[in-house]
Amino acid sequence: MRTDLLAATLLGAALGAVSPLPWSSSEAFPDARAGTAIRLDLEGAFRASDLVIEGRVLGARAAETPDGMIVTDFDVRVDRTFWGEPAEARTIRLPGGVLPSGKGMVIPGMPRLAVGEDVVLMLEQEGPAGTRVPTGLAQGKYRVVTSPAGERLAVPAAEHIALVDEALRPVGRPRHVLDHADLVARLEALRQEREQAGAFAPAEDR
Repeated sequence: MRTDLLAATLLGAALGAVSPLPWSSSEAFPDARAGTAIRLDLEGAFRASDLVIEGRVLGARAAETPDGMIVTDFDVRVDRTFWGEPAEARTIRLPGGVLPSGKGMVIPGMPRLAVGEDVVLMLEQEGPAGTRVPTGLAQGKYRVVTSPAGERLAVPAAEHIALVDEALRPVGRPRHVLDHADLVARLEALRQEREQAGAFAPAEDR
């Protein structure tokens, strides 16, 4: 699939960028430089995801794998599982992060996760070292917040990513803040649709 190939190429290039950065342990992926991905709508991102959850980030730990890759493990209390094996808690390992020594790795376009924030995450299948990549990079994260009026909102986190279409032409970045209840309803509908379509086929057949 062209989208998968492009994402793999872009991520592979990104993983080569290792540099010392003064990151906070609670924000492992700062807006350092823009990444590039094919623009996905909510339906496309959901269908391309291996795991879709909502929960709260409770902790973060950066480490270096034996092959020299820097990763960050995020402990997430899971409130809802829209797609994937249900679990009350998960450790999500994302590529990139900062070590106590200050050595870090930047992944262009990767969304930030902060301890204490409520999120909806759409994630690809686990890769080497157990890492996952948000589907469409920053497009795979929504931050769930409460407005001053008491409304629960879902804010997309695609503000630091350059988007292109299937022909690799730059496209705009629509940033629609969604009502949280509407987002949940759409994700539940997509789950039912995907189950009815028999989407539990091997990943290479999807």
